[in-house]
Amino acid sequence: MLLRTLISVDELKACADDSKVVILDCRFYLTDHGKAKREYDKGHIPKAIFVDVHHELASAETTTSGRHPLPSEEVFAKQLQQWGVDLDSHVVVYDDASGAIAARAWWMLAQQGIDVRVLDGGLPAWVRADLPLSDTNEVPVASSASLSVAFPWVVDVTQVIENMETDVFQLVDARAESRYQGEEETIDPVAGHVPGALNHPYSQNLDKNGCLKSPEALRGVWQDLVDQNKTLVNYCGSGITACHNVLALNHAGVDFNQVYVSSWSQWSKRMLQAAGL
Repeated sequence: MLLRTLISVDELKACADDSKVVILDCRFYLTDHGKAKREYDKGHIPKAIFVDVHHELASAETTTSGRHPLPSEEVFAKQLQQWGVDLDSHVVVYDDASGAIAARAWWMLAQQGIDVRVLDGGLPAWVRADLPLSDTNEVPVASSASLSVAFPWVVDVTQVIENMETDVFQLVDARAESRYQGEEETIDPVAGHVPGALNHPYSQNLDKNGCLKSPEALRGVWQDLVDQNKTLVNYCGSGITACHNVLALNHAGVDFNQVYVSSWSQWSKRMLQAAGL
């Protein structure tokens, strides 16, 4: 089943006042976790609720996990309820990184059957349209309904290891080519990629304005990978930008949605542990 993907600035402007519309500001900066809230306080789309990506779209890293493991189903169900999200909601998520961060929220919410879209072009597109910003801290009204949460699109490390024998799916690395090739690594302890993975940097999904390319253009850039007649499972450093590839595939009309969430941050950690380091 293809997923709903994008909403334009004009479409959001037209529907933002609807009481069923929930807007989530998902800005995140890997090297400064406090920056997102500071930027939110400076200005955000009116009505937008601040999302702490590091704590509300992820749980704490463990000795065996990647850097941004998913929260438990029970914890995320409570989080959705606190944001005022239920099955009647129309959720819009955005960031200032061309959807690279907001796509994680989109992917997590979409699995719950929620109508969720990524704002195409994010906050920069809203600003370019000369639309207003708010500096009010939005306090959401909690929903009276609690959703039953599940994450059926998660691929774990056991499946990745088994796939090296069964060759059921094709791993796709969403990181920049230099990190995939092991030429540089500034975040995780080891450089390189999961054996057998191919590279499709999420930046290839974007046009020069930081918006998602058209479905036709996306089908072109994904064609070689899609033509393998295998399920595609995306990963990245910690299961965030990999979701942007899922967004792009669905926008192109290709029904793939699985992510190896623990990603390279877990795989590289396992390499060190296996080496006794």
